[in-house]
Amino acid sequence: MTENDTSRPWFDRLTPRAGVRVQMIAAAVVWMVGMAFLYGFGISFIVKLVRIAHPAIWSIALIIIAALVLGGIKARYVLIRYADKATARIEHRGRTCFFGFFSWSSWVFVAVMMGGGIVLRLFTPLPDLDWGLVFLATLYIGVGTGLLIADRVFWVSALRSEEVHEPWAE
Repeated sequence: MTENDTSRPWFDRLTPRAGVRVQMIAAAVVWMVGMAFLYGFGISFIVKLVRIAHPAIWSIALIIIAALVLGGIKARYVLIRYADKATARIEHRGRTCFFGFFSWSSWVFVAVMMGGGIVLRLFTPLPDLDWGLVFLATLYIGVGTGLLIADRVFWVSALRSEEVHEPWAE
């Protein structure tokens, strides 16, 4: 044990630590998983719409185009800014708790957004209505597209960042 190890509380020594690059990759993967779930649900809403209403191909193309535009706008005005803040936070913190790549308030926001999605899917009549399926498909694919576009910030930072040399990390 080094001097630094004994000066820290016991619970702090048990914290799983990771460097900047690992935290960036973890953040990028979390956003990719979220994007994959959103795309999966969005596509399932389109499939359900096709089975129920038999819309024309051009109307499905309009849903997808609207979702992509919505996702681009969300990425540009919300998610890229958030990703920039998160990467700056990770770089500032350096080698620290692995699960700290997002702040507590960010994890709460993720939980609220997931809860909102669950409420829309399970506790509203939207999945049973044609226009509700259009709305849900557009919303889910749009938000997923925004995550996909903004996730680039994490990947670029992960691939460019150099690990900070910290003597206690050795």
